[in-house]
Amino acid sequence: MKMKVLGLNFTKNDLRFCVLDGQNNPPAIIEKNKIVYPLNMETADLMEWFETQLCLIIDKHSPIQISHKISTNLSTLDQIKSSCYPQAILNLIAKKKNISINSFSSQGINATKFRQPKKTDVFAYIDTIIGTHPPYWDKATKEAVLVAWFNLLK
Repeated sequence: MKMKVLGLNFTKNDLRFCVLDGQNNPPAIIEKNKIVYPLNMETADLMEWFETQLCLIIDKHSPIQISHKISTNLSTLDQIKSSCYPQAILNLIAKKKNISINSFSSQGINATKFRQPKKTDVFAYIDTIIGTHPPYWDKATKEAVLVAWFNLLK
C-alpha cells in the first residue's frame, strides 16, 4: 500500500491538488490537477459541489495525510466562498474520515523546510528536485505540491 499525501490550494477561480507517493525520496507525483469552479452558483450549491469534488479526490487516493494552503488576505465574499468555506469543508471531511490534516500559510511555504537558505526560491528549487510537470505547473500548483511534501519532511 502506498503512503499517499494530498496537498490542496484553493485559488480565486480553481482548486489545485497534488497527490504524492511518500515512499519515494524525493516523492513522486501520482496525480496533480486543476479543477475550475463552476460559475454563478448559490453558496449552498457551491459548498455541496466542493464537498463532492473533495470527497472524490480523497476517496480515489485514500491519503494518509492532507495539507492545504490557507489564504490570509481575503477581503471579499467571493474570495471567502472560494477559499475559507471549502477549507472548512475539507477539514470536516478529514475529521469524518479520520485523516490527519495540516494548514500552511504563504509564509510557511519556504525553502528552510528543505534545509536551504531562507532566500532560496522554493518554486524554482522543487523543479530541480522533482522536475517540471506541465500542464498547470505554476505557483498555485507548486504550492499544492509543497504543502503535501512538507508532511513528508517531519
